[in-house]
Amino acid sequence: MASSAQHVGPAARRYARALFAAAKDAGALDAVGSDLAVVAVAVDDAEIAAWLEDPRVDDRQRESFLEQKMGDGFHPLTLSLFQVLARRRRHSALLGIPQAFSALVNEHEGRILGVVETALPLEDADREELERAFSLGTGKQVLLEPRIEKKLLGGARVTLGGFRYDGSARGRLDSIRGRLAQATTGQS
Repeated sequence: MASSAQHVGPAARRYARALFAAAKDAGALDAVGSDLAVVAVAVDDAEIAAWLEDPRVDDRQRESFLEQKMGDGFHPLTLSLFQVLARRRRHSALLGIPQAFSALVNEHEGRILGVVETALPLEDADREELERAFSLGTGKQVLLEPRIEKKLLGGARVTLGGFRYDGSARGRLDSIRGRLAQATTGQS
């Protein structure tokens, strides 16, 4: 899906919810999800994203681009979305719709996506063990995207559902530093 750094605005969420409801009713979640995965790759390109947001670009050019580059073989619901966005001149909402749609599908299917950060590359078996442990704790299927963060020194830091679980060496050192600072100032 779209870059995780991509901000999903309220308009993108509304369109994604409407598309999700229609796709669910039509039994087309997988087909529309596949379409939006293609869209996500396209809009993750900085030039395309800037072009979609540029108010100087003619709406017919955007619509033509969407039909030519992304419309080939897409599900009718996805093509309908393109038409609605064109009519309402909301092409820029397309930047966040794939990510918002994916989040709705994951929630519907009982999955939670998260990030596991480590100082060194994480072995697949270790990532899977973390996923199992967090799945047991949450009651949902947890899928973790591994990332390297050398500042952690060791251990792992997991961000899941807006919460951060810090088992890194850096996190422990920061915690000790904080307790020592409180103890030296007489706070408890």
